[in-house]
Amino acid sequence: MALGPLELMIMSFPADRLNDGVLTTLDRLTRAGQLRVVDVLVMRTGPAGGACTVELCDLPGLPGDLAWARLATGLITETDLDEVARLVDRDTDALAVLLEHRWLNELAGRVAASAGTIVALTHIPGAPGHGRVLTTTS
Repeated sequence: MALGPLELMIMSFPADRLNDGVLTTLDRLTRAGQLRVVDVLVMRTGPAGGACTVELCDLPGLPGDLAWARLATGLITETDLDEVARLVDRDTDALAVLLEHRWLNELAGRVAASAGTIVALTHIPGAPGHGRVLTTTS
């Protein structure tokens, strides 16, 4: 089965404060068919900076009906995890989610049916917390 387009999203939280609302929102978007969670892992860093991975389904207090929380496809690689470890602070939980943008498949089909081609997909972070500031000159 073909996958794609895929995006690896990393979210960080203070230690042991992985936001239940985030998981609920991911679940709602998954159930609506807008995206599919392809792989998911949690990386925990301690006060000394050491990191370990934890399966999301092994975290206490997880909502019980998140079927995708049990995923461990291995598509998030060791190299990805090394990058995650460099991105997050000490005493932090990082949620790494590999997402398939299913909504884009319909659009890509329409483009192909019109003899067109999607020549580029570029993610431009702009959500709060990304540290990206757009400015204008006057």
